[in-house]
Amino acid sequence: MAADASIDAGRSPVVDVVLLAIGLFVFGCIAILLVADSSSPIRSAPAWMPLAVALLFGLSVLAVFHVEVRREAFSFSLSEVPVAIAVIFLAPVAGTVARCVGACVALVLFRSLPRFKLAFNLGSFVAEIAIVYAIAYPALRTGEPSDTKVVLVVTGAMIVASLVGSVTVSLAISRFEGDTRAQVVNALRSSWVQVVNAVTGGVVLGLALASPLIAVIAIVPVTALWALVRANGTINQELRDLDEVHGFTGRIGTSLDLDTVCTTAVEDVARILRSDVAVLRLARPVGPAVVFAHGMAGGDIDVRADDPWWATISDGTAPRRVPAGEIPPHLGAALGVKPQLIVSPVADAAGVIGTLVVAGPGGVDRHFDNRSVKHLQNLADQLVTNLRKALLHEQVDHEARHDTLTGLPNRNAFEGHVTRRMAEQPPRTGHYVLMLDLDRFKEVNDTLGHHAGDDLLVEFSRRVADEVGDDDMLARLAGDEFAIVTSGIDDESALDLAARCRQVASRPVILDGLSVVVTASVGIAEFVDADRDAVGPMRRADVAMYNAKSNHLGIELYRPELDRRTPARLSMLGDLREAIEEGHLGVEFQPKLDLSSGIITGVEALVRWTHAIRGVVEPVEFIRVAEETGLIKQLTDLMLGRGIAALSEFHERGHLLGLSVNLSTHDLVDGQLATRVRAHLEANGVEPGSLTLEITESSLLIDGARARATIDDLHALGVRLAIDDFGTGYSSLSYLRQLPVRELKIDRSFVTNLLTDQQDEVIVRSTIDLGHNLGLEVVAEGVESDAVLDRLRSFGCDVAQGYCISRPLTSQRLLRWLATTEHPSRRRDPLHPEEWIDEIDTDRRL
Repeated sequence: MAADASIDAGRSPVVDVVLLAIGLFVFGCIAILLVADSSSPIRSAPAWMPLAVALLFGLSVLAVFHVEVRREAFSFSLSEVPVAIAVIFLAPVAGTVARCVGACVALVLFRSLPRFKLAFNLGSFVAEIAIVYAIAYPALRTGEPSDTKVVLVVTGAMIVASLVGSVTVSLAISRFEGDTRAQVVNALRSSWVQVVNAVTGGVVLGLALASPLIAVIAIVPVTALWALVRANGTINQELRDLDEVHGFTGRIGTSLDLDTVCTTAVEDVARILRSDVAVLRLARPVGPAVVFAHGMAGGDIDVRADDPWWATISDGTAPRRVPAGEIPPHLGAALGVKPQLIVSPVADAAGVIGTLVVAGPGGVDRHFDNRSVKHLQNLADQLVTNLRKALLHEQVDHEARHDTLTGLPNRNAFEGHVTRRMAEQPPRTGHYVLMLDLDRFKEVNDTLGHHAGDDLLVEFSRRVADEVGDDDMLARLAGDEFAIVTSGIDDESALDLAARCRQVASRPVILDGLSVVVTASVGIAEFVDADRDAVGPMRRADVAMYNAKSNHLGIELYRPELDRRTPARLSMLGDLREAIEEGHLGVEFQPKLDLSSGIITGVEALVRWTHAIRGVVEPVEFIRVAEETGLIKQLTDLMLGRGIAALSEFHERGHLLGLSVNLSTHDLVDGQLATRVRAHLEANGVEPGSLTLEITESSLLIDGARARATIDDLHALGVRLAIDDFGTGYSSLSYLRQLPVRELKIDRSFVTNLLTDQQDEVIVRSTIDLGHNLGLEVVAEGVESDAVLDRLRSFGCDVAQGYCISRPLTSQRLLRWLATTEHPSRRRDPLHPEEWIDEIDTDRRL
């Protein structure tokens, strides 16, 4: 009987089989005791009869053969012949002892059954012969029964006993294979075999009653007929086995899933070779070797893939029968006192990829012959092709879901895992996504080469993998960006995990003989109820990580106020792009007043946007969107084009003003900026000296080399440069001295509180003195009152701008304002004050 090791309904099936055997034995003993009050047999027999009957019982056990008809197995036996003779010629106790001794000796010597099967068979033998005695004796002990009655009663009793035994066997099998009802139905469906066996025994009994000599003579033709039937059944069975072997490929080739192919293969191998155990050890191209087993549930069979005996049982070249001495003790104990095992390598021209082992042949024929070895080799040869396909499919699937460098899951696998975790583990609180990004990774790549960068990524992934839990997933998303999903924690635990990851990342790594230290920025986001897939938490964690990286925080837990990439912002991006392309943005100009002369010497160009639905959109809102999305280049070109065109018109009207335009950080790293500025100046006939480009302190710290190159190109063009928002950044004075700047603008945050905050007053005064000492013109912006204007004039500030002087105006309104005030800028060139400064001083003295 082959049993599936995966079936176990709590208690071990072996225990149930042993208990059933005990029950059968007890039942048989009770039945024998009930009919054993008569110690004499129904018919007298010579003294050698018990020994002869015991011998017949032993031979009958060995003569059993099995035939499959329409996929159902039927067992034909001659055991009913000695049963019939024992019931008539031996007393109940003597017949039972002969039955047990003869059959059990044969099983122990020639079949080497496991102990629990031997116990079950012993119980079955006692129960079956007891049933025959219990039915036959009461019917035959009254009077002198005729031979015909004896034959009919004994035959009927054997039919009943055989049916009971068949049902009992089906119950035992169902404890291993399940589906008790189906097993019992199959047993009853094959009851005609029991009738044939019982009738055969009845026929031999009739001959023995007529004349013992005839019975002896009849043994020869009966044995010959039985041998013929058995030979025919064996041949037919072999043909059916060959059909099963040849159909093996079709059954295992229906799937490309490796687990399905291997599981189906071991089940089919065990069934085709009628064995208790079939095991396949497979060496996978990715990951450790694995084992697929089909076998006895109660055998406690340990088939670990790393067991050393795998290397000893197969030489990898040819199938063979394994000697008992080479069989592992734990497997031998499960298979019986004389375990048998055959093994075949699973190999093709490319090499060995696995080992197929079959152990413990089932049924009556408990031995493997050369035919079994050939069948196993045939099955292994057919299996290898399907295994290659399944392994290739697994490898392709693995590569599609894993990073080739680190072996970690990739973005697709990570997103799928996060989405499945959302569906499988509600509620969503306690689940976090961590986004990790290596700082200075680009520097390592550029300095030491990509191979060093790869080594760094592998080492980083190994270190972080040691920090995550067994139920967590670490993935490499792209480049130096990694992600972790974890569950069952809170904010504090998530921050602790992030801190551990940063700590292991900051440990030195030896790359090309150099000790390199890098750090990591980590963003953390918790699942929320609105999340339906991985996109939400991953995006929020990315926002937090970006904020941690840009602000040098190391770790950041997501907060809504950090998130600038909202749907509303995305909508603004679309509107802004349309506004730039369709010319819906406006440019206004705020005058700049020379404090020593009281003359407007220039204007600053400011962008304005009034949307049909949004209304007036503040520059601080949409300029950042432009910087983050790459629209800043188009926006800068728009300001340069409109501003310089307006400046040309101002000059044509006689107002020789200067123009200031703000540049973004992204503009400074654009190597083509100077070329584009020259094109605008030449297109409008404006001298480069009339244009001032304002840059912020913070922009000088981003990619300093490229920014300095752009500044030098602009200076070579003849454009004036100014430092905007001075005092809010981190630039050093030594660095400022090296820049070809002409102007320093004090940030409005210091100017606004100049009269009320003593510290701001000190900062403004110091900045003015610093600018003059560096030979720079100092401009104060955000001047809102005459009092502030006068205080700035007293400090020696050069230029001021703000609402106190004029609000930003369109180009046409600015021209009308200048014309109305008859501003001196129309009559004198504000960029050459030496032409009118003496005249003003004379007027003041008068």
